[in-house]
Amino acid sequence: MIVMLAVVTVVVVVALTRGSGPADEFEQAAERFHSQYEPLARQLAANVDRAGDGLLDAGLLTAQQDARALADLFVTYGEALAAIEFPAEAEQAATQLANAVAAGRVLMVNAAGFFSKGPMESALDELQPQTEAIIAEREQALRQALGGS
Repeated sequence: MIVMLAVVTVVVVVALTRGSGPADEFEQAAERFHSQYEPLARQLAANVDRAGDGLLDAGLLTAQQDARALADLFVTYGEALAAIEFPAEAEQAATQLANAVAAGRVLMVNAAGFFSKGPMESALDELQPQTEAIIAEREQALRQALGGS
């Protein structure tokens, strides 16, 4: 009975300590963001392709809703990052990532505000890949600052 209690105690302590710390918190936040972002971004691209030109085009309205959902997702990621207590050596990298995430939100808010397909498509085609690349670069820099690879 004592051995079983000791084993259970060790398992509980290991489970409680696993996943703690800023590196783990960051990885969890990044995983949640990317697992939701990628399908939504594909859906946005498909809906922009299907959209017609015109203020009340159903495809354009759907694409605007997708862009608003992505903007909300960027906000959620930014809030998750802000809630993490990063060590001093990772603060700059965390701030740079947070700024890139805020830029992603601005892009999607602006995309949701276009009233015709052409400007929306042009902005997304030009700026979305750049924003995604910058976020990936900043995430990698934060991983390195946190002692990862």
